[in-house]
Amino acid sequence: MASLIELCNRALANIAKGEIASLNEASPEAKQCVRFAQPLLDEMIAWSDQMPLGRRRVALAELPNDRPSEWLHAYAKPSDMGTPLAIRRQADDAHFLPEGGPYNFPTQEGQGLRFLLEGGKIYSNVETATLIYTAASLQAAELGALMQEAFVNELAVRISMPLTKDPKVKQALIPLARESRAAAIAHEENKMTQRQVAYTSEAELARLGLL
Repeated sequence: MASLIELCNRALANIAKGEIASLNEASPEAKQCVRFAQPLLDEMIAWSDQMPLGRRRVALAELPNDRPSEWLHAYAKPSDMGTPLAIRRQADDAHFLPEGGPYNFPTQEGQGLRFLLEGGKIYSNVETATLIYTAASLQAAELGALMQEAFVNELAVRISMPLTKDPKVKQALIPLARESRAAAIAHEENKMTQRQVAYTSEAELARLGLL
C-alpha cells in the first residue's frame, strides 16, 4: 500500500522535480501536490460506475418518514456517501444456492430494489435496508498497482504547468496518463461480476400484482 506522499513523489519524478519530505512543507512542490492530489483521488471514484474502487456498504439508520404516501421508510444517508448505488434487504440465511449458471450473485442484484435520494434522506420500501454506495472521498492506500500508476501519471499532468511552466512537458505526459487510466479502469471493471437482466413481460407483472 502506497502512501499519498509516495505517490506524489513519483509524480514529481515524472516532471523531473525533487522529492518532498512532507505535504506540509513550504516548498512549491508540496503546495501543488496538496492542491491537486486529494481532489484527484476523490475524482477517481467516478471514473467508472462499474468498478469496486471506493465502494462501501452500511446498514441505514431509519428516520421519521415525511413521505408516507410515497415510501414506506426513510433513512439517513451515510455521512461519507458520494453516490448511492443499490439497496439490499435483510434476508434469511440461504440453505441452497446454485454454484454457477445465468444467475445473479447475490440474487438481490437482479431485483432492482427501488429507492430515492432527496433532501438528504434515502426513501425506500425496503425495511431495515442496507445501502451500497461509493464514498465521497478516497485514500491512497485503497489504490491497487494499476490505479496507483494512473493516479501518478494524471497527477504529473496536473502539476506540470504550475511547477515547470512548460506546456510541452504537459503535452508529453497526457498520452501516458490516458493510457494508464484506461488500463486501470479496465482492470477494476473486470473485478465486478456481471448482472443478468431478465426481461419481465407486462402480463407477468400483472400476475404479480405490480401493474
